[in-house]
Amino acid sequence: MLKEVFNNKKVLFIGVAFYEYHLEIKNKMEQYGAEVTFFAERDTSIKYGIVNRLFPSYLDAYQQKHYTSILKKIANQKYDYLLVIRGLRMPASFVRAVKAMNPGITCIMYQWDANINSPFLDLEEGYNITGEFDKVLSFDFQDVEQNPWIKYSPTFYIDEVKELANKTKTEPKKIDFFFFGSYLPERYKGLIKFRDYAAQHGYTLHSHFYMSYRYYLIERLKGTQLDKSLISFKPMSRKEYLALFNKSKAIVDVSNAKQTGLAMRVIDAIGTGKKVLTTNKWVTKEPSFNPDQIAIIDLNNIELPPSFLEKEIEASTADYSLDKWLENIFA
Repeated sequence: MLKEVFNNKKVLFIGVAFYEYHLEIKNKMEQYGAEVTFFAERDTSIKYGIVNRLFPSYLDAYQQKHYTSILKKIANQKYDYLLVIRGLRMPASFVRAVKAMNPGITCIMYQWDANINSPFLDLEEGYNITGEFDKVLSFDFQDVEQNPWIKYSPTFYIDEVKELANKTKTEPKKIDFFFFGSYLPERYKGLIKFRDYAAQHGYTLHSHFYMSYRYYLIERLKGTQLDKSLISFKPMSRKEYLALFNKSKAIVDVSNAKQTGLAMRVIDAIGTGKKVLTTNKWVTKEPSFNPDQIAIIDLNNIELPPSFLEKEIEASTADYSLDKWLENIFA
């Protein structure tokens, strides 16, 4: 099916340069015969950080300049698809210009952040771009419930996750819980509480809690008390993540309280048959939800169902592959 969608097609892909996920998406479309041109949704240099933090009133002008530069680079190209993931402060004039340059182009928007965190709905004139797209999708349950014209589509796991999980199914799991995430105040507090819980009940816990050193200094200057031993100033490599993921019996997810969609580490776990502990109650709305695999926890009173880690579960038949994600997006 994807071969029919992408073979000999040209895709203009504008999205978040997030770890290597944007490259995985680009490579997968190319595997099925597409020619893909990718641009990050914003300038990823230190200049953007300076403007965003110190001169936020100039951000729209800065983004306008960024999108104008993209238009110049694609001026002589013809595209069949425009795929936008998030589209931070993307001007409506940019989308209209792309459509004018490519009559008949199919325009698709996907959101893997909640509107409350990264607004894309009901924006001011000139930035309210959802109406310019043929299809808008989101991973966030609440955004979809409140806006029925948005289609729900969860995120995906990369092929490497599934392949490695299949290879190591019979290997002993040496770690009970793997806590993985980047800094949020509530997530840091959750790590402290879960660390104490694991120690009290004799569970092994491996945590990787990423926070940029710049962000760490800012928080310390604000008076935030942080245990430096719990923080990593370098993001974990994919190789190390996959190794720890497969050595662990369960993944611990302290979700961003402002979003209801499932984090990618949760999708990794569900799709590969690994146990999950999560604070996200909305997970029960996922069609593949299985209480024997997924436990919802309250960090103020952590309790696990009896024999949760030991109980065998049937492998999920739900498909969270990147191929399936692309089918949801383009079909």
